[in-house]
Amino acid sequence: MVVATDSEDVLREYAACSSGYVREAVLRRCAELALPALLPEVAARLDDWVPEVRQAARDTLLRLLPLVPVDELLALAPQVLRQGRGDYASWLAEFEQLLIRRMSVDELCAAAREAEIKVARAIVSVLDTHRLLAPAALIALILARHDDIVLARRAVELCAKLAPAEQGMAYRAAARSHFGAVRTLALKALLAMPDQARTELATAALEDVQSSARQTAVGYLQANGVDVGGYYREVLAQGPHAVLRTRICLTMLASLCDRADLPLIQSFRSSEYPVLRATALALWFKLAEQDKDQIALAAMDDASPRVRKFAVQLVHRHGAYVPFAVILQRLSASDDVLFVLRLAEGNKWHWLEGVARVVLQRGVEEARRLELPAALLTWTKATDWHVNPAPEQHAFLASAPVMNVFSQLLPAQRLAFLRQQLHLD
Repeated sequence: MVVATDSEDVLREYAACSSGYVREAVLRRCAELALPALLPEVAARLDDWVPEVRQAARDTLLRLLPLVPVDELLALAPQVLRQGRGDYASWLAEFEQLLIRRMSVDELCAAAREAEIKVARAIVSVLDTHRLLAPAALIALILARHDDIVLARRAVELCAKLAPAEQGMAYRAAARSHFGAVRTLALKALLAMPDQARTELATAALEDVQSSARQTAVGYLQANGVDVGGYYREVLAQGPHAVLRTRICLTMLASLCDRADLPLIQSFRSSEYPVLRATALALWFKLAEQDKDQIALAAMDDASPRVRKFAVQLVHRHGAYVPFAVILQRLSASDDVLFVLRLAEGNKWHWLEGVARVVLQRGVEEARRLELPAALLTWTKATDWHVNPAPEQHAFLASAPVMNVFSQLLPAQRLAFLRQQLHLD
């Protein structure tokens, strides 16, 4: 039926038929009728699993492409250039030559600058493969885009192919890329070039927002006897600066692992910015892990939830110790009791006592608002029961007021289980 039909709808319907013979026949008929409206169906078969169908699709595509507008041709380029089945090098060369015949170099460059990412990549590939632009001009064209790291990395690769006299300027342009990874690659190349102002370049990168660029700069400068720590100390002493700049300098200063810098880092615990207070505490821990208990106490009293979260991390991940008496004291005054309770989760009975005291102080309705009944239910289903409460703690938990509030928060079965664990039944 398809070999004689003139209907676009019929051909479209059978273009994805399970039979390879039918798919091939559809493609041949599309070529005979020169139907550019069926270009999407033809393109879909370019990577067909049947070799004969693939070849028919490629032949048909070359037949139809001269009939379609340039914008459709550009839109098709990414799909064509990424085909992977079989040997299509010679056919691909025909497609690229057709593209070059249909578009001037200026039009191709405009597409590389303005088209969506996949189209731009395809056009850059054509410009590079067929040497339609000087390498330096192609690098500049690529770096003018700020939305595709794949192209930006390709620009750095192209820099290495330039004549030595042109490489420095090209790498410097790449070192200004929007993408940190690209800046790092360019910086590494520049620092390996004796004719560049390497110390100046490395110093300029000490505050790059990309950590790999900063580390590259630090490594070069330290190897050449520069006091990198002195640089960061001087910047911090000249503050205040923008939060990001301050955070970068603090982080890099701590990365040098000089404990003499600890007082300077700790001084930022009083910053008005939560992110800097959190950074100061984290870096304090990095330089002096043995102070983790003290750091956790400092973090848990911070006004910012972000900073307080670090206290939980220290307790749960690093074994910092917060006395239970301190936890109970904070529970009675805190507006964030769920946070304080998290500090007690390492001991089941401490946590349960904390919950009980919250409910006694704030009421059953507030406990429900805080979703403590669900947390209690989870607690009673835990299996780690080898630790018993201390005598005073047991007396408190077994008291009538506490059991009364638990009876309002737990189902009867789980309440009975709790009473059993407390040896009340």
